[in-house]
Amino acid sequence: MENIFLREFAAALQLSREKGVGAAAFRRLLDLCGMPSLALSHRQEAGASEKRSRQSRLKSSTSAMIAAALEKVASGEMLGWYYSQSGYPFQLNDLGEPPPVLFSSGVIRPVRFAAVVGARKLSAAAVEPAQEMVRQLVSEGYAIVSGGAEGADAVALQESLDLGAYTAAVFATGLDVSYPAVNAGLFEKIRQVGVLLSEMMPGARPQRSFFPARNRIIAALADVVAVVQAGESSGSLITAAWASRLGRRLLVLPPPNDADPAWAGNRRLIEAGAGVFQSGGKAFSVAEPIIDFFTAGEELFTGF
Repeated sequence: MENIFLREFAAALQLSREKGVGAAAFRRLLDLCGMPSLALSHRQEAGASEKRSRQSRLKSSTSAMIAAALEKVASGEMLGWYYSQSGYPFQLNDLGEPPPVLFSSGVIRPVRFAAVVGARKLSAAAVEPAQEMVRQLVSEGYAIVSGGAEGADAVALQESLDLGAYTAAVFATGLDVSYPAVNAGLFEKIRQVGVLLSEMMPGARPQRSFFPARNRIIAALADVVAVVQAGESSGSLITAAWASRLGRRLLVLPPPNDADPAWAGNRRLIEAGAGVFQSGGKAFSVAEPIIDFFTAGEELFTGF
């Protein structure tokens, strides 16, 4: 059974890197053929005239990367998943173009996630409210997912761990690359009791475009997305825009100072109709979907 999985996962990796096969085409091929190996054969037969040159390019550019990834999966260092496989997070199907493959540090539990995201340079005034927000979400039965950056992400993940809640961090790098390095200890704790996830190949170093791509996974995994603190151009607004597009509920901390630009994103979300979290209050029942925020936030995607 293990050899069959490795064969299919290898085919999924190769298919996902075939010229012209993005996430949408990968999903169509898997839906049509059922198994990555059959989908790969179908794809190669359909493009037989270009097959030799395509295989040559694949061999020269990515075969070593695929082999290294398979070695890590075969050794148990990490788990591999492909779209349509049992255990692949079903919530990601809502993206329409879910990641063709994922890597994780362990089995991904089928739980209700709340995403908690925010500024890397978190204001001191936001730390305790962020922790309280996490405590409330956990008390309402949510596992916590975030991105693992410094600031709000790290505060939320650490609070979730302290509460004994199931905790997930989504990397914008390969799973074997701890970024930022200052959070390596936090990631190791999550690895032991929660799960680390990434769509990036092992060894992938951080690139600017990887972070907004990672944010769509965070939003899709969650039932509710809670924004701790966001400036006008914060990456947290990209997560909020994806949440809006996917119909997820949005929750935001109220700015303590209406003039502080560090809270400009919070004000923008509140004006768009996001639920406002108040100390001592509920979380999910207050959160609101704001379907039109994706249109308002489309400029955030420019350049990524």
